[in-house]
Amino acid sequence: MALVHGPPGYDRLASDVSWDAAYLEFRPPERVYTLDELGEEAAGPNAFSPVAITEPFRFLTDEGVRVLQEICAELEGSARGSDRIPKFVRGGVYRSEFLWGLATDPKLIAWLRELAQAPIEPHPVSHHAVHINYAPDDLSLNVDQWHADITSFDYVLMVTDPHDMKGGRFEYFFGPVEEGKALLERDGELPADRVRSPQFPGPGWAIFQQGHRVLHRATRLEEPHERVTIVGSFFTPHPQIDDPTATTMPRLRRVDGDAIALVEGSRFAAVAAARKLERFAAATADFDRPPEDLRTALRESIADVERMLAEFDREPEPPIAAPVGRR
Repeated sequence: MALVHGPPGYDRLASDVSWDAAYLEFRPPERVYTLDELGEEAAGPNAFSPVAITEPFRFLTDEGVRVLQEICAELEGSARGSDRIPKFVRGGVYRSEFLWGLATDPKLIAWLRELAQAPIEPHPVSHHAVHINYAPDDLSLNVDQWHADITSFDYVLMVTDPHDMKGGRFEYFFGPVEEGKALLERDGELPADRVRSPQFPGPGWAIFQQGHRVLHRATRLEEPHERVTIVGSFFTPHPQIDDPTATTMPRLRRVDGDAIALVEGSRFAAVAAARKLERFAAATADFDRPPEDLRTALRESIADVERMLAEFDREPEPPIAAPVGRR
């Protein structure tokens, strides 16, 4: 799949190379934890499958890692910070065929779809498709705070070598998202015996998770060390459950700005509605249904478009992302 046209100023990177599926080196994870294992309420009302999170597994070849490290090093000069993440880059898929491949390669999608046990697709919001986190310049800050994702499924890929790195751990709460958030609000921290921290054997290894149903973070570094991870997210169409991205347009506008968010949000709404309308045409629009039921189902099928159209009339909130300097 060819690199898509990006916003103004998103020029192709000098370090970029053409994508090839040969850069992928999938080795199945030794363990896949289910939401049931995290607790009775862990699936909540909007889980797309039983899958919660995996143990680390091999994702890229050594040569793929080398290429990715060069791309991420060049992109670091464009890093920004927000209220939650001190240093990150979004939109790299518009500047790199390699990153675009990490978001859209059919072989990758097929393999992760099987792992997810859900019909995941490339994410219509390309800024979600590949998000890059860097080590903060301020060592007192976490790489990322405790949160659940605003996308359905994602991988967290270790780009740099984690050996000898002190701190900077990827951690997740072994329990329901809602319980973890309540504990954080009450106590300011989570019980240590319910926090897991998978060990990445090296660069090119990843975990995969149903991120909107797993509470997770990346801790602060205890001393300076290179730490770069890619969060690659996907979209999950479903007959009854809205993909979590559907209701997060206000934050997307604050992080990425209207010039990006209104375009990518419109693309998301169009794709999400198209999937729902396809299902409506195939399974709902039949002669046994009363007209009122048909009208209700048809209106529900275009809810994503209606919600997005309302965003065009809503005044934007102050931005929460600003440029940061290179380390």
